[in-house]
Amino acid sequence: MKRECSRRVVAAIAVFSLLALALPAWAQQGEIQVTCLDASGGALKDVKVVIINLLTKKSKDEKSNGQGIAAFDKLDDAIYRVVGRKEGFAPAFHEFVDMKGASASVTLKFEAGADRKLHFEDPLLEKNAAALLQQGLGAYQQNDLPGAEKLFRQSLEINPSSAEGLYYLGATLLRQSRFDDAAETWKRAEAVAAVLKKLPSTAPAGKANPYETIERNVGQQLQQMPIFKAESAFKAKKYEEAALLYAEAAKAFPTNPDLHANRARALSQSKKWDEAIAAVDSALKLKPGDASLADLRKTIVGLKENEAIQKAQGLLDAGNKMLGSGDAAGALGKFQEANTLIAAEKQAPIWRQIGRALAKLERRDEAEAAFRKSIELAPEGSLAEYQMAFAQFYLDGKKFEQAVDVMADPRSAGDRSPERVLTDLAERVKNQEPRLAEAALERVIKINPANADAYYDLGRLYFAEGKEKDARTLELLNRFVEIGTDQAKLEDAKGLLYVVSKRSQ
Repeated sequence: MKRECSRRVVAAIAVFSLLALALPAWAQQGEIQVTCLDASGGALKDVKVVIINLLTKKSKDEKSNGQGIAAFDKLDDAIYRVVGRKEGFAPAFHEFVDMKGASASVTLKFEAGADRKLHFEDPLLEKNAAALLQQGLGAYQQNDLPGAEKLFRQSLEINPSSAEGLYYLGATLLRQSRFDDAAETWKRAEAVAAVLKKLPSTAPAGKANPYETIERNVGQQLQQMPIFKAESAFKAKKYEEAALLYAEAAKAFPTNPDLHANRARALSQSKKWDEAIAAVDSALKLKPGDASLADLRKTIVGLKENEAIQKAQGLLDAGNKMLGSGDAAGALGKFQEANTLIAAEKQAPIWRQIGRALAKLERRDEAEAAFRKSIELAPEGSLAEYQMAFAQFYLDGKKFEQAVDVMADPRSAGDRSPERVLTDLAERVKNQEPRLAEAALERVIKINPANADAYYDLGRLYFAEGKEKDARTLELLNRFVEIGTDQAKLEDAKGLLYVVSKRSQ
């Protein structure tokens, strides 16, 4: 497959610096309304709520009223952190509120517990979170994905607004094919980075703001999520799902030929040949003349043809059984269906069987056309067997001259003369089809009245048929005695003439 998911993610990951937070203020004024709730969702009164301007480090505090609300107004545009504390409850906080001259609302949910310091209040906690992040990255690079996930989550328990931690956790989830979890985590990372990038960067001069890098990388990874999902589905042999996902990815990246090619591979695994060919054609439009794409297309076309041939062979076998059991009509249907699956140039054996079925059904004109079609399409090295099948059709109808016409087809003559073709035919079939041999030899004599061997061979064939052919036998053998030169054949012919003269008396 093109570009493995893991390589794509590893290439995008960089180690980001933790930043000191600061932001210039604007002149506009806004307000923040904070709602404090207990574990059951009830309003929590007398919570000390503090909002911290991350530029000035100045803070304001209010206590929540009976409805659990603490309101802050006349706030400068800035990025704020919101913290709430109440005796008997663990502290709750929200990061971040990006004020832009409007109103914002925040909900803090409290759980029973002891007060404690938060990551931004204790440098040691920040240090521990950063250490866990680095350990997680080491595990990730060693392909210990469950271990990396555990360490990243431990880091985020301390600092849940770490854009770096969210980014790495998303990458780890992606490599475990947990795509929805990865997308959700990356969206959180993107939202946090979008806020933090507005703070002055502590990166060295000339270096990119790390939060801009996170936001950009996350956007790219989220856009490629259909590709990751498609590759995973293909690897899991979920080919139909992979094809749909590659189609989705191709809409996002319309100039990427690899996505169309991979979709073609997935479709071919589902045996959706025409769609697969169309997909690889789309790839070739984007990358004309590419040898690997051309080979892929050729492979898919070959697979389609092979499947059609296998199906056609099954129909042909079923039809042959039907024909052998006397169901010529059923056989014809199977043969005709098989014919629709095969390219015209490969239909010769099916047309031959169609001809045989039609002959059984006494549809002789159609049978004759089918046999002619089979000969027309016959492979060069197999022409004789197709001719013989057609000739047999005429032999079954006692049409010997037509059978000779078929067998003497100039296509099979090569450099032989018509006379030679006919004598070879007679020699080949005289034992199995003597009537066909007789018709062939009669034609030889017409072509060349001086062919002594033709008289001899034809005379012997007629002799074997008995008294009803004696007149013609005498004529032929007497002619051979007149012009023949082979002494052994002459002696044999004289002996045969004597027998004929005796049995004719």
